[in-house]
Amino acid sequence: MTPIPVSRRNFLRASGVCLALPWLEAFAGAAPAAKPPKRAVFVFVPNGVNMWQFHPAKTGKDYELTPTLKPLATVRDRLTVLSGLQHFKVKGGHEEWAYLLTGNVKGEVASKHTAVRPNTISIDQHIAEAVGKQTRWPSLVVGADGGRMTSSFNRQGEPVLADFDLKNIFDELVGADPHGRLKHRASVLDLVSEQAADLRGKLGKGDERKLDEYLESVRAVEKRVKADLAFKETPKAAADEKRLTLNADPYKGDQQDDYVDTMFELIYLALQTDSTRVVTFTSTRSEGGGPLKSLGGDWHGQGHNTNDKVEAAEPKAFGVLSAYDTWWHERLARFLERLSAAKEGGADLLRNTAVFFGRGMSWPAFHRSDNLPLLLAGGEGLGFVQGRHLAFNNQAPVIAVEGKAPPVNKDFGKNPACVSDLLRTIAERMGVEAKGFGESRRTLDELTA
Repeated sequence: MTPIPVSRRNFLRASGVCLALPWLEAFAGAAPAAKPPKRAVFVFVPNGVNMWQFHPAKTGKDYELTPTLKPLATVRDRLTVLSGLQHFKVKGGHEEWAYLLTGNVKGEVASKHTAVRPNTISIDQHIAEAVGKQTRWPSLVVGADGGRMTSSFNRQGEPVLADFDLKNIFDELVGADPHGRLKHRASVLDLVSEQAADLRGKLGKGDERKLDEYLESVRAVEKRVKADLAFKETPKAAADEKRLTLNADPYKGDQQDDYVDTMFELIYLALQTDSTRVVTFTSTRSEGGGPLKSLGGDWHGQGHNTNDKVEAAEPKAFGVLSAYDTWWHERLARFLERLSAAKEGGADLLRNTAVFFGRGMSWPAFHRSDNLPLLLAGGEGLGFVQGRHLAFNNQAPVIAVEGKAPPVNKDFGKNPACVSDLLRTIAERMGVEAKGFGESRRTLDELTA
C-alpha cells in the first residue's frame, strides 16, 4: 500500500472542484501522532417544549425515556438528559436565540427579535478562535433564517451571519464552481472519479469502505440539493405559484422535513471531511413554526395557550408541542446515528464530537427559562460520560403544584451550575480555556465522572 502524504487538508481535485477527504487510517499510519480531531456541534431550537413529557422522573443510568424523548432510544447510551440548568441572570423570552450560547446578562433588544446589543461572544466562536486555523472554515454557522438571525456572535458581540441556502453550502463544501459545471454535469463525483479510483488503490480495506461510504454520502446530498434546484427552475403554471414560493422557503410548504434533514447531512459531511470542527445550527427564529409548519398547528401560539396548565386542561395545545418535540428528536436521533456509523481512528465520529442540543426556553406560555430542556450527546473521546439523566441545582421532577406547572426552583444548593458552566465545560474538553465565560463559575465535572 502506497503511503498517503499527510497534510492538514487532503482533497480530490478536478476541473475547478476540490472535494475534501474524510479522516482515514492511512493518514495516521503515515504520521503516528495523528489523532482524530475534537469537534463540537451546537443546535438551537426555539419556543420551549411540552415540559410534562420531557425530563425523566428518575436520574442516573436507569432513567426511562419520556414520551417525546423516545425517538432517541437508538442512541440512548450516547447522550445525557440535563435537568435544572438555566442562565442565572440572563433575560428570558424570544431573544433566547441570542442568549443561549453567550450567557450575556447585559443585552437589550434593539429591534423586534432581530438584534440584541450589546452582545458577547458565543461559545462556538470562542472555540473557533482557538481551533479554527486548523481547518478550511473556522466554523460553520447555518440556520433556516440566515443572516443576523443566528446564535453565533463574535468577540465584538456582532452576529456571525448564518447561511441558509442548502445548495450554496453544498457548493462551498465540495469546492468553488465558478463556471457552473455542477449544474450541467451528472455529479461532482464524475469530476473527481479518476483521482478517487487512484486513491482507492492506495488504501487498506477499512479505508476503502470509509471512502466509499463518504462518496455515497456526497452523492446522496448532491442529488437532494440538485433535485430541489431543478424543481425551482422548472416553469410552473399560475396555479402553482404559491407552491413554488413555499418550496423555496424553509418556513413554508411541504419541503421543510427535507430542509432540516439535508442541513444535518451537510453538517455531517463538513465534520467528516474536517472542513470545520465547530458548527452552529440556529434552526429557526423564535415565535415561528420554522420548518415545522407541515406538522400542523401553531407552535408558538399553542405554546402560549398552555398557560402552564396540566396536560389534561389543554390537550390540543400540549399535543402540538409534543408533536414538534418528537419531530426534532427524530431528526437529532438520525444525525447522531449518522455520526456513530462513521468510523475513524478505531472509534466513530460521534465519540470525538460533542453535540449540544438545546432550547433557551422551557415552559413556553410565560417564556420561562428555568430548568431548560437540554441534551448533550457524544464526545466520549473528549471525556464525557453518556447514557444518563443528570439533575443540577436540586431540581426535582416536574410535578404539578396546585393544578399547574411547578414554581421556578430557586434552591440551587451549595454548588450551583448554569448553562455557561456547561458551555465552558464543552470548550475546555475541546482544549480551549473558557474560565469566566458568561456567568460560569466552574466546570461541570459531573459530566465527565
